[in-house]
Amino acid sequence: MYIFSYFKTEAEELFLATSNDGFNWEDFNKGEPVFSSSVGTKTIRDPFIIQDRQGMFHLLWTNGWNSQSIGYARSENLVDWRDERLLPVMEGVPLTKNCWAPEAYFDVDEQQYRLIWSSTVGEKDRDHRIWSVATSDFIHYSEPELFFDPGYNVIDSTVITTNEQKHYMFFKDERGLNDPGTEYKAIRSCQFSTINGKRIFHETSDLLTSELTEGPTVFSVQTEGNHEKWMMFVDPFRKPGYEILESIDLKHWNDISSSVKLPAGPRHGSVIYVRNFEGEM
Repeated sequence: MYIFSYFKTEAEELFLATSNDGFNWEDFNKGEPVFSSSVGTKTIRDPFIIQDRQGMFHLLWTNGWNSQSIGYARSENLVDWRDERLLPVMEGVPLTKNCWAPEAYFDVDEQQYRLIWSSTVGEKDRDHRIWSVATSDFIHYSEPELFFDPGYNVIDSTVITTNEQKHYMFFKDERGLNDPGTEYKAIRSCQFSTINGKRIFHETSDLLTSELTEGPTVFSVQTEGNHEKWMMFVDPFRKPGYEILESIDLKHWNDISSSVKLPAGPRHGSVIYVRNFEGEM
């Protein structure tokens, strides 16, 4: 089953939706939030859930606009969340202004989980790069390190791993202004690998989505004939709704927004495929 985690403009809490095929989504918990934060700013923005190899769910979120920490909680069933706390991932890095849109993935090269997020570090206002820490247990974390720096402002990174064990990162090119006609403010991608602890990023794509989109989440679905297809959800932050695209090669994307049924009002969500899910809708 697929799980879509998101927040809403009018309610910065954790909402969930479920789907059996990735196209038709139903509200979870009757459309009510399943979790509200009691730490930090007591808000949840940009929620992301990862299921570890033991079946535990780990929730990460943005703790407001100006925090040096990210929110964290864990759950066995996506409903009862515990161990809520702030992870002070950038509190030891001078001049850090924020930690936005944290996500995580299992790095098959390093055999550990890696958390990634966007931070502005320095005197400039909102000049983000992607930072990261590594963990094997979501309890102990490595020191923060610069993960991706293309030489310009980037936010909202997400990583997927193909069946061929190749890593792809999708991110928002944050240059430009939030105005119609901008040359940027949309999603790009690149492939990368980790060799002897060093990440090698390959050629960055052209813009893949329409202007003024952010918060990409990418996941695979099975089509007729058991072929793998990729879907990308992005948040058109200046208008309601979601932009949804599909691809068979992670390079060429087609807009299929009209073919997908989503719950009302999602903002900056993430989709994962959950093994052996027994929760109630």
